[in-house]
Amino acid sequence: MKLDVSDALAHPGQEISFSGSQAIADQEISGMIVRIDDCTVEGSFLSDEEGNISVRGKLRTIAHAPCANCLEDAIAEIENEFDEVFQRGGDPEDDEIFAYEGHEVSLDKLVMSYAVMALPIRFLCREDCPGFEYRDPDVAPAEPGIQYPFAGLQQLLENNEEV
Repeated sequence: MKLDVSDALAHPGQEISFSGSQAIADQEISGMIVRIDDCTVEGSFLSDEEGNISVRGKLRTIAHAPCANCLEDAIAEIENEFDEVFQRGGDPEDDEIFAYEGHEVSLDKLVMSYAVMALPIRFLCREDCPGFEYRDPDVAPAEPGIQYPFAGLQQLLENNEEV
């Protein structure tokens, strides 16, 4: 999403409203893929005398990832406010600042950053998700052919307790 800041640069201090949407690529976070729907973004911007652009507003979207307890699909509604300054002529590769050149400000980096910052630490399919059921390794599996990878460890513990 790009903002045409020509009017703001011509009239410093005059606030201009905007709204739109921004796509965000899938993100790999802590080994899991998080899919983020297009963000709706709305807010306002203005220029100062040096040509820096202050942008403030709010973004909303929905993120999708596996549930931390059971791995079923989980969603999280994301809403985050932002208030940032885009520096005219700054280094666009610098991750510490938002920069722009010319008469357009790209909100791609800002929207992605604020959407990812608002993600939950753990996605849950529902608040009371019990997770996977614990199965006793001594009990026959419900389906033939299912192996429990830690059953051998349980046997070692039991053998150790007998000594």
